[in-house]
Amino acid sequence: MKSNLTSGPIFKSLFYYSLPLMITNVVSVLFHTADTAVLAFMAGDEAVAAVGACGALFTLLTTLFTCFATGANVLIAREIGAKNELVVRRATGTALVIGLSSGIILMVFATVFAKDLLTLMQCQPDVLDQATLYMRIYFLGMPITMLYSFVAAILRASGDSVRPMNYMLIAGALNVGLNILFVGLSGLAVAGVAIATVLSNLVALILGLNALIRSRGICRIEKQHLRIRRYEFFEIFKIALPSCFGALFFFVSNAIISATINGMSTEAMAANAYSSQFDGFIYTVGTAIATAAMVMVGQNFGAGHLDRIKKTIGISVIYVTAVSLFMGVSFVLFADPMLSILTDNAEIIEIAKGRMTLLCLTYFITSIMEVFSFSLRSLRRQTATMIVSGFCGFGVRCAWAWFVFPHFGTLTMLFASYTVSAALAIVCYLFIYHHTIKKLETEFSQTKAINS
Repeated sequence: MKSNLTSGPIFKSLFYYSLPLMITNVVSVLFHTADTAVLAFMAGDEAVAAVGACGALFTLLTTLFTCFATGANVLIAREIGAKNELVVRRATGTALVIGLSSGIILMVFATVFAKDLLTLMQCQPDVLDQATLYMRIYFLGMPITMLYSFVAAILRASGDSVRPMNYMLIAGALNVGLNILFVGLSGLAVAGVAIATVLSNLVALILGLNALIRSRGICRIEKQHLRIRRYEFFEIFKIALPSCFGALFFFVSNAIISATINGMSTEAMAANAYSSQFDGFIYTVGTAIATAAMVMVGQNFGAGHLDRIKKTIGISVIYVTAVSLFMGVSFVLFADPMLSILTDNAEIIEIAKGRMTLLCLTYFITSIMEVFSFSLRSLRRQTATMIVSGFCGFGVRCAWAWFVFPHFGTLTMLFASYTVSAALAIVCYLFIYHHTIKKLETEFSQTKAINS
């Protein structure tokens, strides 16, 4: 099922396209939540801390290559809008080769250096061995995970957000069942959770590849295009590289914050792992709306529809604010019973509640930031977004962790850096957005004059 993103009511198109993305992202978070819940019930807080210690490191290591998936998404969406079918098919083949290659690179690197990386992240000695085992098994399946990321990006760029949702729902249900089998019945603990995740991702990949192979649409897989094409690769690269650096700025600062938490105590590590399950839902829903805006802006950019671009971004900001605030307030109101499901440790619950209260109530700011960041990439302003990410995502967060946090020493104040940096980023993006729109008005007017 494909959404028409270049015509018709904007909010309706945005809503129907973003809804499957939201469900897909929430199910992805549930992958990790299921891991955490099963470990909490059947293996204890130390196992949860071991998995939680890997989170920021996983994100940091995969950021570089998932940005190439975003680059492929943006390029394919833009060329679909411009009706350049040959470029779309070549970009599809190029993206799939990049996805498989990046997965292999990550697999080799992370499995070899897993323990060293976790030690660098100040993982507590009592959970280091478990965290290392989890990380190695997880990254053995990275070729599967990365290739599926590119398959899903291709499908979404074509306007199809429903099938990736269906594949993730199937994989999510399988993941829960395998978690119970491997952890609860087989006693494999963190190893069982990692194996379950890899096998679930494999099922999603098989379904996604089958859809592209059997497709009669513009993004179908064709054997002659399954190689690196110079033009398509460099177009993806030009979009991806600044985005990679921008994302890395954010995630390196996250890794520094995670290392700070790991150096506090096992209780702080567990509290961070538990509470992040809930604010992670808000972030992932906000990212889904931002991704929908990016694809919609990209297709309309290719089609030359400036008015729809402006309206799409404006509507997306209102949409993401309303959804994020609703979710945030709901999670804070029910924080006690939700955390009590995962742990009965009063100290961990108290630390987790403080973190949840701050982040859940302010995550709408981060969501607005993502709408502007993602949309500007589709408008060929990825270098500008990289500079903003460097200043706000890295500079502000690190300065906060090093100079502000030590005066308070609480997990809540440490994570206040997220809200402050996101608010500053929005101010920067608004300036870039208005400058970009003025420039596009001139460019589109000149193009229309030439064509007429």
